[in-house]
Amino acid sequence: MKPLLKMIMKHYGFFCLVLLFPFAAMANVDNIFQTINERLMYMEDVALYKAQHHLPIEDIAREKKVLASATHAASQLGLPANKVEVFFKAQIAVAKAIQYRYRAQWLAMPTLATPKDLQTQVRPALIQLGKQLNTELSAYVKQGGHFVPKQYQYFSDAIKVKYVTEADKKLLFNALMQVTQ
Repeated sequence: MKPLLKMIMKHYGFFCLVLLFPFAAMANVDNIFQTINERLMYMEDVALYKAQHHLPIEDIAREKKVLASATHAASQLGLPANKVEVFFKAQIAVAKAIQYRYRAQWLAMPTLATPKDLQTQVRPALIQLGKQLNTELSAYVKQGGHFVPKQYQYFSDAIKVKYVTEADKKLLFNALMQVTQ
């Protein structure tokens, strides 16, 4: 009777693992989407800081540094650096679009808000979130996760940042799908 019980427990444990795996993968997807959303939430502060300090939205040198750091970190985690670069370029494009949209809004209706400091608060937070995003993507890929078109609506619903358009979301999600292909 004991061998039969062992066999049942072995198969039961495997069955439970199979049932739980999709939930673990779903939790990782949720974390990834929330981290992307959180990164984009900082763009209002970036735009306001740049506006108040008469800085241009586009900073090519900074973008190159961000891309180099992100792709290096991605390769260290086993992610394809070239595909992560495409994804981070999409994030940068969307981030700039958000900043331009805020600046346009402030032309019509100036704001008295005070931004967080770009150097001491925003950039360190964005760097940390970039590392977190790479780590979450790596864990998802190592679990066998792939982003597929049927996840788009869930992604779209998770991105709640003002001035992110449907086209922006599609750009981001298509680049995200490439990371796991």
